[in-house]
Amino acid sequence: MIKVNCLIIDDEKNARENLASLIANYCPHLHLVGKAENAAEGMELIARLKPDAVFLDIHMPDSDGFSLLEKLPYPRPSIVFATAYENYALKALKASAVEYLLKPISIKELQATEEKLVQIAKMKSDNPGFSSEYDGALSLLAATIQEENPQKIALTNYLGYRFEEVRGIMRLESDSNYTTIYLKSGEKVVASKPLKHFEDILDPRKFLRIHNSHIINVDFLQSYSREDGGIAELTDGYKISISKRRLPLFLEMIKGRFLKP
Repeated sequence: MIKVNCLIIDDEKNARENLASLIANYCPHLHLVGKAENAAEGMELIARLKPDAVFLDIHMPDSDGFSLLEKLPYPRPSIVFATAYENYALKALKASAVEYLLKPISIKELQATEEKLVQIAKMKSDNPGFSSEYDGALSLLAATIQEENPQKIALTNYLGYRFEEVRGIMRLESDSNYTTIYLKSGEKVVASKPLKHFEDILDPRKFLRIHNSHIINVDFLQSYSREDGGIAELTDGYKISISKRRLPLFLEMIKGRFLKP
C-alpha cells in the first residue's frame, strides 16, 4: 500500500489539529510526519523531513502560502492549498492544476485529495519526467496568481499535465466527467476535468457556454445564424447549436464585440 508522507503548515492550531485528526481517521494512504505553525518552521521541516506532500494554508501572518511556494527547492513536494476564502485566487489554483481544499474541510473532499496525491506519487515513481511536469504546474501558479485571468492553463490527464496558451483554445466540449479541448493548431486534448471546471476559470468576456455541452472562444466566432433557433459557426467551420436559455447572453456578448454594417 502506497503511503504519502505529508506535512501540515497552518498558523491556526485548531485547523492543524482538525486536519491531522481527519487524516488519521479517514485517509489510510496519508502518513502525517509533522506540523508547522508558520512558514519559517514549515520550510525547516520540509528541508529536514522531505515530505511527499504539504497541506499549506494560504493566509498566514508571517508569509502567505504563495510566497512560501516560490521558495521551495526542487523537486518540490505535492502542494495542497487550504483556504477559508472561496474566491481567493481559485482561478489561478484551478488553472495550475494544484490541489486545494476549502475550509472547513470535508471528509469527502479530503479523501478525493488523498486519491489524487496517491496518483501523483505513483506518477512520480513510474515516470521520472513527471516531477518536472509538476514543478511546471507550480511555476504556472506562481506566474498567474496576480492575474485576473490565467494566460496559460494546465490540462490534466491520466499521464500528467499539458500546458497550453488560453488564447489558443477555440472551443471545449463536455464528455461526461471529461472535457475535450479543441486548439487553434487543430489538435484536441482530452482533460480529466468536467466542463464546469473550465467555465469557472476561463475569462467570461471571451469564453461563453452556449450549450450544456459546449463552451466557445468568441474570438474564433465566424458567423451566427438564426436557423434552428440559433447556430454559432467557428473559424474552423464547426457549427454548434445555441440553447434557447443561453441565446440572450450570447447575443448580448457579441453585440458589443463586432462592427455592424
